[in-house]
Amino acid sequence: MQVESIVDLAKHHIELWIIKGEYEPGQKLKEGEISERLGISRPPVREAFKTLEAEGLVERRPRRGVFVSEMTEKDVREAYTLKAVLYEMAADLAIDVINPDQIDQLAGIVAAMDTCINRTPVDILQYQLHHQHFHDIIMTISGHRRLKKISVSLHNQVCRFSYQSLQSSQHLQSSLRYHREIVKAFKDGNRQTARRLMKAHVLEALEVCRQMLDSQQSSEPTKTVAASAAK
Repeated sequence: MQVESIVDLAKHHIELWIIKGEYEPGQKLKEGEISERLGISRPPVREAFKTLEAEGLVERRPRRGVFVSEMTEKDVREAYTLKAVLYEMAADLAIDVINPDQIDQLAGIVAAMDTCINRTPVDILQYQLHHQHFHDIIMTISGHRRLKKISVSLHNQVCRFSYQSLQSSQHLQSSLRYHREIVKAFKDGNRQTARRLMKAHVLEALEVCRQMLDSQQSSEPTKTVAASAAK
C-alpha cells in the first residue's frame, strides 16, 4: 500500500469518527492511540492531522497536541449563512450552462439519496456523501472555482452538525424534497426558484441545528458546543 493511500485511510477514519461523535469537540486526538486503532504507523496519522487541520476539523494547540475543533453557536450560524449565500450564487451561475445530461446526473443522485432514506437503518453517512456530491456538481457547473473551494471548506467545518441534524426524520425527508425540487427548477430553467431553494434548504438546516444546540446546551453555562453534531 502506498504512503498516500495510508494517509487517506487515516484521514477518512478520523473524519468519520469526528462526524459520528466518537471524538467530541475539544477532545484531544492521541496519535499513538489512533495509529494502534488503525493498525498503522504514526507518520500517516500525523499527515492526516495536517489535512484535517487545513479543513477545519481539528486544531493544533502549541505544546498540547491536536484537538477536535470546537464551534460556538455563532460559528455555526456564520458558516451556514455564508454557505446559503454561496449555494444561491452557484445556482444562479449554473442555470445558464447546465445541460440535460448534468440534470439527469443530479436526478440520479437524488434517487440514491432516497435509497439511503429507505434503508433500515437509515444510511445517513451515505446520504451525506450523495448530498455533498450533488452540490459539488452544481459548484463545478457554475465554473466558479473559488466559490467551490470556500463551500467545501464550510461543509467540512459543519459536517458533524449536519450528521446529527439529519437524525431527525422530518428534516431528512424535507432535505430530500428540497433536492428533488432543485432538480426540477434546473430542468425548467427557473432561475428564481433554483436560487430560492438552494438558499432555503441550507437555512432550514441551520434552524434545525440551532434548535439542536439549544437543547444540548440548556443545562450548560457556556455557548461552546460540547457535544458533537454534524450538511
